[in-house]
Amino acid sequence: MTYLAFRNLWQQKFRLALSVAGVALAIMLIILLNGFLSGIYAQVTAYLDNTPAQLVIAQDGVTNLLSATSILPAGTEAQSNGVTGIAEVTPIISQFIIFDLHEEKVVAYMVGYEPAQGGGPWLMKDGRPPTADDEVVLDWVMATNHDIVIGDTIDILDETFNVVGLSDGTNSWMASFFFVEKQAAERLLLTPGATSFVLLTLEPDANVAAVTNRLNRRLRDVEIMPVASMRQNDIDVLVKVFAAPLQLMVSISFAVGTAILGMVIYTATVERTREYGVLKAMGAKNRYLYGLVTVQGLVTAVSGSLLGIGLARLAAQLIMNNSPKFLIVLEPQPVLWISLSGLLMGILAALLPARVVAHLDPAQVFRK
Repeated sequence: MTYLAFRNLWQQKFRLALSVAGVALAIMLIILLNGFLSGIYAQVTAYLDNTPAQLVIAQDGVTNLLSATSILPAGTEAQSNGVTGIAEVTPIISQFIIFDLHEEKVVAYMVGYEPAQGGGPWLMKDGRPPTADDEVVLDWVMATNHDIVIGDTIDILDETFNVVGLSDGTNSWMASFFFVEKQAAERLLLTPGATSFVLLTLEPDANVAAVTNRLNRRLRDVEIMPVASMRQNDIDVLVKVFAAPLQLMVSISFAVGTAILGMVIYTATVERTREYGVLKAMGAKNRYLYGLVTVQGLVTAVSGSLLGIGLARLAAQLIMNNSPKFLIVLEPQPVLWISLSGLLMGILAALLPARVVAHLDPAQVFRK
């Protein structure tokens, strides 16, 4: 059966190549779209993913890091210190900022932090973190896009800062991060002594629920949330609006790949009606003929899937090299499931040709 399926496919090499290419392009597009969505998730949650904290204290009613403005009551940081189970208290002040770079409006997310307490850039590509309140670390992608290098000066909200470092992993499709000392951020936002969030790193054996209860007894008018919950809230608010269109495009890609493969297998089956009629006259059961057509579909689908995976990896690398602000994450498990969807393409594409074979009357074939 397998030999005959290969032979039928190989007799029309150009058509086989087109069908494999069609499946490969569909699989490539599905993998890229899924990788792009995964990349958006990773970029949106990058800050929280790279903090050792397990709990976040925010303004009452604020449940997101990036999509809401938070100002904590005075003394929140001091009251958090000394609570049993808390190892580190990290205050930050953060806010989206619009400023001019070379006469172009740029949206960026400012994080003001205390260098001794953490909360700053987690990975430096070049340079160093700020050590004075007139120094800034920019994301390297944003700096590259605007021809900024270490040693340059930039104006942020009418104040001049020296660029002393470039961070890595701090860029996103929406806005890049930049980092200054907390005192500088307070001055820029005209909020002396203010804190947006307090990140709490717990002791290794601490119970999260127990620490949360202790904090709730001590603090008022604040929101205390696990980092994982705040991370998910950012995804829900900032990313899921893009998920539906991307998933629709994935469905369209799957349908197109299935249609191309089905058309090719159907044409190949109809052209060999006489051969199938001979097989049926010789006693071949419908089950055998179903299998023959299905194997053709699966062979084409597997070839196209493997080629599509390779093309997706190549395309992802080219996209990220040419546009670093886009992150495409190709995780093994989703790629495996998408590859299996290629096999589903082959099975679905074989349904119509199989019906043609099943209803084939050998006598009518021989009379033609």
